[in-house]
Amino acid sequence: MKAPVFDFGGVMTTSTMPQRVKAEAAALGIPWNAVVEGFGKYRHAYDGGEISLRELYERTWRDNDLSVSAADTERIVEADRASWLYRNERTLAWMRELKAQGRRIGILTNMAPDFATLFKKHFADYIELADAMVISGYEHMFKPQRQIYDLLRTRIGLPASDLVFFDDVEENCKGARDAGWSAIRFVTNEQAEKDFAAL
Repeated sequence: MKAPVFDFGGVMTTSTMPQRVKAEAAALGIPWNAVVEGFGKYRHAYDGGEISLRELYERTWRDNDLSVSAADTERIVEADRASWLYRNERTLAWMRELKAQGRRIGILTNMAPDFATLFKKHFADYIELADAMVISGYEHMFKPQRQIYDLLRTRIGLPASDLVFFDDVEENCKGARDAGWSAIRFVTNEQAEKDFAAL
């Protein structure tokens, strides 16, 4: 039995792009490339629970000699969080189908503790379906590190060969394969469901 394990962003959500952040940054005159570079530099520290989202942006401003007020930083932070709340209802319906088939369901996501509160509130019906869940920020590890896959495998109580991971990032899929799982890169629901059926 292949137990499906789901990522959050780009799988449970219909957006992988912080669209609201881009709009706020443009309104405040903040160069978008600075934001992109900041995430590239500090994202793992954020996902691993080492820094808050506010600290990520404050470091980004400092790196780029940008003067952004605390109030405007808060605007950016709230826009960032809101950008990840676009629910993919088809994924939820599919998770319910898989659960009804008697499969165990896992959730494995890179997510900081300060967003996890929103995740638990706005995606509670997805979480209710999970037999095991690992949120990176609580564990101080992140995909594609081997130990985060091993932790989910331990919690779900199945061998790695029984797990299949859905993630929109190929690097994270490779991490799952390196841990002995199957993995399918999630591009669309139709494609992911078809690839899973073939598997």
